[in-house]
Amino acid sequence: MFNKKTLSDDLTSSLLVFLIAMPLCLGVAVASGVDPIKGIFTGMIGGIVVGLFAGCKLQIAGPSPGLAIMVLHVVEKYGVNSLIPLGILVGVLQICTGKFKIAHYFQATPPALIKALLAGIGALIIISQIYILFELPKNLKSIDNLLGLPGIIGDIFSGTFSARQYQAGMIALLVFTILTLWKRGKAKFFHVVPGPLVSILCASILVYFLGWDLKMVTLPANPFASIFDIDYMASIQSLDFGFYSYAFGLAFIASTETLLCVSAVDKMAQSTSNYNKQITALGIGNLLAGLVGAIPIVGVVARSAANVEFGAKTNLSNMLHGTWIGFFIVLPMIIGFNVLEFIPISALAGLLVFIGLRLLDPPKIFEYVRKFGKSSIIFFTAFLLIISVDLLVGVISGFAAALLILVFDVLKFDTVIEQQGENKVLKFKGKLSFLDLPVLSKTLQGADLENASNLEICLAEVDYIDPAISEHLKEFKEKAESKGQVVEMDYRKLSFH
Repeated sequence: MFNKKTLSDDLTSSLLVFLIAMPLCLGVAVASGVDPIKGIFTGMIGGIVVGLFAGCKLQIAGPSPGLAIMVLHVVEKYGVNSLIPLGILVGVLQICTGKFKIAHYFQATPPALIKALLAGIGALIIISQIYILFELPKNLKSIDNLLGLPGIIGDIFSGTFSARQYQAGMIALLVFTILTLWKRGKAKFFHVVPGPLVSILCASILVYFLGWDLKMVTLPANPFASIFDIDYMASIQSLDFGFYSYAFGLAFIASTETLLCVSAVDKMAQSTSNYNKQITALGIGNLLAGLVGAIPIVGVVARSAANVEFGAKTNLSNMLHGTWIGFFIVLPMIIGFNVLEFIPISALAGLLVFIGLRLLDPPKIFEYVRKFGKSSIIFFTAFLLIISVDLLVGVISGFAAALLILVFDVLKFDTVIEQQGENKVLKFKGKLSFLDLPVLSKTLQGADLENASNLEICLAEVDYIDPAISEHLKEFKEKAESKGQVVEMDYRKLSFH
């Protein structure tokens, strides 16, 4: 409910969140391989439209660095116009998710896979921005970009780059350094004044006064012209099965990131959100983003956390933050020039490298591996495939690894062999599935059972036995009895067999 107190809090928070979001809207658009104006449209729609229908009142929606790499792959393969069907399809899928009330199922994602996804995206952002920063051509395959890094580093230190490339590198380094120092600042000033804004301002002012000829942000004179000049039929002509796979994958990842963000916001604000309503709101926003050719919208953790910390009380904060972003679209018509065009692309690259490194978070990777054992298999399967092959392939492979570990954990069994004179008792505990057949066969062969005159196979503590296991034990019993052994099978207390 709005009142004077909440209005004041939401207004203050929206301005501060806007100052954080504006550079990111531009940076994520650049990282996605599209014009910066599309990032501004995404931030505006994510704020105003998603905020209006929100099920999580304090979540901030907009462009996410986490999706930039997936969007970049789509744009590079299918062209910029593919953003139209991409946004529409993602939006429809999310609206259906909300309407069928299944949003909470997206929480059933292994933590190791989420960590791998974030780390992999962080690594890909860093790699892609190094190429953008030095204006180098990128390869279509992730592995080729990865393998090209040593050569780029060698060129930096060998002095083969041009003066412009070194200047761009210095600007990116300046932004990265300011953000790093800002993050470590303890005073309240460092928490109230956004580091991204300060770093981008410093870089822009320095480039302006030094007169360096760097690649700058460019925006169209009439930003709304492209909206009214969209050929929707042409945008779907070159699409294939691979595109729809990417759209489904992007919808899943965007929804998962959004709902994890909802959980984080609820913990911070001690609130209770409607997951299905929030994913529906996001779907409406993505549907509209697709119709205007903008990049997809996600509920973003960093900006949402800042919104809570700055004291926002209602969804008005998100709506106002989107309004301030939209104001920069019409500002040039008022003052005669666009202040955003004073921002160097290299400054945005420095900002994205900083974000990528935070997502990668190398110390946490080693800590995760040390503490979580088998889950590290999920992490490394997904992470290595994400950075070397493809983000979607990595995520699917991570899920497959998680399911295999789950199956083996759930269906594992223990064997106890007791010697009672010339008799032996084999006791099985747990669940016996067809996947356990090789281990069971090896156990029976290696237990030195041939010298036992009497043999009892106790299955009383087995919770489940697969028909394949029953058949194998039956064959073992018949073979042992043919050699003169007495074999008893004890099925008491067994649920079914």
